[in-house]
Amino acid sequence: MNILMLFSHRWRAGRAGGAETHIIELIKGLARKGHEITFVTDRIDPGVSCAIDDFVVAHYELPFRTFNLLDKFSTYKRIEEIIVERHITIIHAHHRTAGYFAELLCRQKRVPYVITVHDRWHRAPFKKLHGNIFRRLIAVSDSIRQVLVKDFHIAAERVKTIHNGIDPAKFEAAEAEKAVLFRQKHGVKEHEVVLTSVGRLTRAKGLADLLRALRLLPEALPYKCLIVGEGKDQPLLQELTLSYGLADRVSFCGYQSNIPVVMAAADIILLPSHREPFGQVILEAMFSHKPVIASAVDGIPEIVTHNSTGILFSPGDVRALAGAMEDLISNAHKRRVLAEEGYKNALNRFCLSEMIDKTETYYLDILSGTSISC
Repeated sequence: MNILMLFSHRWRAGRAGGAETHIIELIKGLARKGHEITFVTDRIDPGVSCAIDDFVVAHYELPFRTFNLLDKFSTYKRIEEIIVERHITIIHAHHRTAGYFAELLCRQKRVPYVITVHDRWHRAPFKKLHGNIFRRLIAVSDSIRQVLVKDFHIAAERVKTIHNGIDPAKFEAAEAEKAVLFRQKHGVKEHEVVLTSVGRLTRAKGLADLLRALRLLPEALPYKCLIVGEGKDQPLLQELTLSYGLADRVSFCGYQSNIPVVMAAADIILLPSHREPFGQVILEAMFSHKPVIASAVDGIPEIVTHNSTGILFSPGDVRALAGAMEDLISNAHKRRVLAEEGYKNALNRFCLSEMIDKTETYYLDILSGTSISC
């Protein structure tokens, strides 16, 4: 197949989030199966690697997220040309703006498409009209699928859930020596249990709740909390850390590109989010044989079964989060059991190869006419 990938968000200067990681791994996997991928993104900052250029036959940067209507029209016309030049057989759009382009291209060029929905589209205007616009969608969780059906009035048969997947080998190959150095760099003492949060430092990630929960832990409890990531809430979180007297307990580690090493350096992974469409970091933790404490919100309960493959708590429940952390810090045996069950769960349900195979099969269904056509 000749596949056109449209990614309408700005590529975040090499700081790959969940959606970027998803599309990088999808492109690599499809290319290895012999498909030709043409990639169109919004403009990328100068000097930034796109991370997948060795796996695509062509990569174009076009302004999707512009308020200039002439620029939008020029982008659309250039994509029309690309479809002809590259003999595109199917379009795979990522995010809502790319979806609008894909629908119009389907109408004008008769090229079928599918849109992967990576979040709840909570900022979308005129939600109910989307049921009359979009034809085929992939939701990365059943939670998102339900939102699309209920809030956007998209017919259930038009939305297919394909969970994100992870390559286990990437995390099993993490270098133990680098993990030790990472702990030392951030002041972890030998006897301390490392609690780690990985993600953008924004309100939706619930990190203020995490700091409030840490304040409730007994003083004698041996732990260190590493907050990995960057974002607009970092100054506020650092201020809270100081005001709560947690400066010796919490280390802000900034952006880290080597997530397998970060996982290997941790003892417990935390995800106290208020909003989390899927929760890719949970899979990274499971494939790293680490136990997880996470809020029971959106797509997270589709990955974690409470007290079996991890610990769940109600989002915003600071005392429950503190209790879960205290329990696991104090109980190494429970950490090992949860980690092992989490690993088996991830291996059975969330391997990258399964995500790629299901996506490829859906493409074939669309092209064969068994799904909704243009």
